[in-house]
Amino acid sequence: MKEDRIPKIFISYSWSSDALVLELAQRLVSHGVDVVLDKWDLKEGQDKYAFMERCVNDPEITKVLIICDKVYAQKANDRTGGVGDETVIISSEIYGNMKQEKFIPVIAEKSEDGKPYVPTYIKTRIYIDLSDPETYEIEYEKLLRNIYEKPQFTKPKLGKMPEWLDEEKTDFFQLKDLIRQIRGSNTDNKRKSCISRFQITHIEVLKEYIEKNASPERVYEIFLNTKPVRDFFLEFVETLAETGTDYAEIIAEGFETMYNQLTCIKTFEPNANSASQDDLDIFKIYIWELFICVIAFMRHIKDYAAINEMLTYTYFLETSIFGGAIKPNNYTAFRHHSRIIEECYKPKTEMKNKYTLMGDVICSQREKLPIYTGEAIAEADLFLYQVCNAYELSENEQSWHKAYWFPTCYVYVKNMPIEWEKMKSRRYCDKMMVLFGVDSLEALKTVISRCTFDSKMKYPRSWDAAPAILNCIQVEDIGTLS
Repeated sequence: MKEDRIPKIFISYSWSSDALVLELAQRLVSHGVDVVLDKWDLKEGQDKYAFMERCVNDPEITKVLIICDKVYAQKANDRTGGVGDETVIISSEIYGNMKQEKFIPVIAEKSEDGKPYVPTYIKTRIYIDLSDPETYEIEYEKLLRNIYEKPQFTKPKLGKMPEWLDEEKTDFFQLKDLIRQIRGSNTDNKRKSCISRFQITHIEVLKEYIEKNASPERVYEIFLNTKPVRDFFLEFVETLAETGTDYAEIIAEGFETMYNQLTCIKTFEPNANSASQDDLDIFKIYIWELFICVIAFMRHIKDYAAINEMLTYTYFLETSIFGGAIKPNNYTAFRHHSRIIEECYKPKTEMKNKYTLMGDVICSQREKLPIYTGEAIAEADLFLYQVCNAYELSENEQSWHKAYWFPTCYVYVKNMPIEWEKMKSRRYCDKMMVLFGVDSLEALKTVISRCTFDSKMKYPRSWDAAPAILNCIQVEDIGTLS
């Protein structure tokens, strides 16, 4: 039905349902339905049979309501009276017309044993039941929705085939099944077991993506193929958050294990005595993107305690490709610049003029709706840069590199993260205290004062550097509003 079209209906009934029909017709009219009713539209001197036939066959009448009570059913079955005449007309239309949904039985009366009175010729049709006062409103809404073709339940838009079904290299069924088991676990022990098995299986699946001496083009192609695995891990994170467990700590430990296993050549070749960092670059790219997406999810559900745990957690990470050199570090160790893709592959492609190929691809080709939009991913990446100085990570950890997070995707951010301007509200500052791990407004101002603009945080050809928190709010404005 077109949005601007007024629905027009005809009501077929027996005198025994006069009161119900008149009330129903009046209510339908009040709801914008053009009702054709003999009491209103059949004038003295007109042919009743011709009126009925015209109404039933009129193409502008989109629905014909057949009000079924004991008298109507009996007359329809016996083909007697005016009801009998209408029955002849309607039944011929029902049996001969493909658009049979035009005719809607409406139950006005039931027998003593609860069976509706329905004429034989429409006995098998789904009906609207207005005979019970307790369910009248529900059934009336169903009728109104039917008339307007606005069903309460609509078939969802056809989606795309899951990407993992087309993956030849790896079977993802076990990952999917373990997520289902975590959701359905009825004991803590079973849930913990399934969580552990998922993390182990996730790494085993990722190990299948190693390809030694791969060309830069092939490394890029392999990264694109990791999206189904990433999406399963994000479903795993969402599932953990729903269970009410301390999911941030579980995920943080998972990142530590993932990094240590997938950036060590001994995981793949236990007896290896030579290796290239380039062979494991795909896993550093994957972990970097995955960390950003996890933060995007936590920002989406506004779980700032979980974000604080992820960003202040001490990660004991391997510093050698051959393993055995674990040192404490912070989340900035997961930040990764792929030399293979950005410096070796990108210049040979039509994307050579982009500031970043990796930033472009994860914001435009790696969305997982509705949560992980390109904008949400870009914002999370910028967010990780903006909060970095607030935690003073370089002073708290024995890092093997300078603690900073360059926001690769900042050039794709359309809107500034909403958290900073909202800090003008004292009430909202309570949430930000949780994020930064402080317990007073003054302490919050102190940590925010460290989040200053750095003009060097930009791409070489870019005019604009990544904005800092203090580009969005002044320290003196924090907590000034109620």
